[in-house]
Amino acid sequence: MNLSNIDLNLLVGFEALMAERNVTRAAARVGRTQPAMSGTLARLRTLMNDELFIRTADGLQPTPRAFEMHEPVGKALAQLEAAFAFRDHFEPTTARTAFTIAMSDPPTISLLPALFEALIRAAPGVIMHVRGFDDRDEAIALLDRGVVDVAIGVPPTEKAGRILSRPLFEEGFVTMMRSGHPVAGSGLKQSDFLAWPHVLFSPEDDRFGIVDERLEQLGLRRNLVLTVPNAFTAALVVERTDALCTMLTGPARQFAASGKIALARTPIDLPSAPFTMNWHRRNDANLAQRWFRGLIGETATRRDPGRSGDKLPR
Repeated sequence: MNLSNIDLNLLVGFEALMAERNVTRAAARVGRTQPAMSGTLARLRTLMNDELFIRTADGLQPTPRAFEMHEPVGKALAQLEAAFAFRDHFEPTTARTAFTIAMSDPPTISLLPALFEALIRAAPGVIMHVRGFDDRDEAIALLDRGVVDVAIGVPPTEKAGRILSRPLFEEGFVTMMRSGHPVAGSGLKQSDFLAWPHVLFSPEDDRFGIVDERLEQLGLRRNLVLTVPNAFTAALVVERTDALCTMLTGPARQFAASGKIALARTPIDLPSAPFTMNWHRRNDANLAQRWFRGLIGETATRRDPGRSGDKLPR
């Protein structure tokens, strides 16, 4: 279909017909006459080669093709309205918009609940859509395609000038075990750490994690028996077995809140993991998105970083 043949008024008329399911009411909704709206419907049917709306005793009923069109047409009109609406400020308390954010597992667990709480307080009319990603470089692809507004995870390996970023927080590591584990509460010795079986949480499907890299440097090796793709699965396995799992402190503390998991200092030195917020340069000046990124930054600053390992057995 040649887009140059599509009159924007047809899309506006289509939205009105979907909302009202009546030609006369749809015409009044957009300030047209009833004959003009009938003409719009006729042109739409010719353009789409589909009836789109069937007359019934209960009014116009959309066809399956009309339902397919509804969401993309609505989004397109909303984006056009936003593009042509001049704004010199963004008012979150009255805003009616949506943001899409991509998050890897750890910030989804340790940051998202506080972020959503802050969002509904500051902007009750704003919707937030969250999607996950595993590979750190997938964030760049999502931002390039415009699928998400912001991506939060460990820094991508690719350096792309079109992708802007801001450090959010760093997290250290602790070791999880079930609350009734033989070494729970007594401090985790390196010898016990190496002897007990381990679960590796590996979102990028690595079979050799940061713990294994550090142990290799020390000439040591742990008893790694299971790798899993998400943190929740790792926590469930730890709850039910004697396996240990070394996890970022933020998610680990969330899991320990259930009382089924105990935490211990990891008996080897590990570097902390940095997390960044990334966005595309084309969205840098957008007032709504600038406000949203600011909210994310403020929430990350206020969160309990959980890096010190306070109150954990030595």
